[in-house]
Amino acid sequence: MNVTRTKHGPLIIVSGPAHSGKTTLVLRLVHRLRRQGRKPAGILAEGHWQDHRRSGFTLVDLSDGRRTPLADLIHDRGPNDFPYAFHPEGFAAGRRALALSRCAGADLLVVDEVGSLELRGAGWADVLPPLLDRCRLPQLWVVQSAWLEAVCKKWQLHPIRVIDASTPHALDDLTASAQKLLADSSSPPLHGSSTFTK
Repeated sequence: MNVTRTKHGPLIIVSGPAHSGKTTLVLRLVHRLRRQGRKPAGILAEGHWQDHRRSGFTLVDLSDGRRTPLADLIHDRGPNDFPYAFHPEGFAAGRRALALSRCAGADLLVVDEVGSLELRGAGWADVLPPLLDRCRLPQLWVVQSAWLEAVCKKWQLHPIRVIDASTPHALDDLTASAQKLLADSSSPPLHGSSTFTK
């Protein structure tokens, strides 16, 4: 994938198929970084399961650990309907967590996740441009593999690394990539064609 320009700061993407453990992987990284004295900010969408089915999500604000209901599965829906109903308070909590002022002083900004909603202009779509244009923090986005190419194209992303959450050494790969990203965070972002490592 060729990207003609990039304005955003250094970025890692965690990708993989649906239900491949992307959020769990990022949460494990967050725990490791906190043990090292690092300060993450942003959001995680923690999934819930019932009867072996994804039943909904809770939004976790990584700045303070606050948890807010984000979405619940819609059981009686049409075949083309979006499967989840979202709680306004969850979106409000996410926007607060992703505000530029809230992220000041953090070491890493996490956005979990960017996908079909955002590509349609919903979800976190309206807060992503300021994060890309004005936030120079190293960022980590979670993007399902089905939407990866479209997300990178829409926001002209140039990820330094794409980590496939479904691989056996994903946590070690992500940890090493994040530590290098944080160590190099004062360097300007790389330019040229994207490096997608899986």
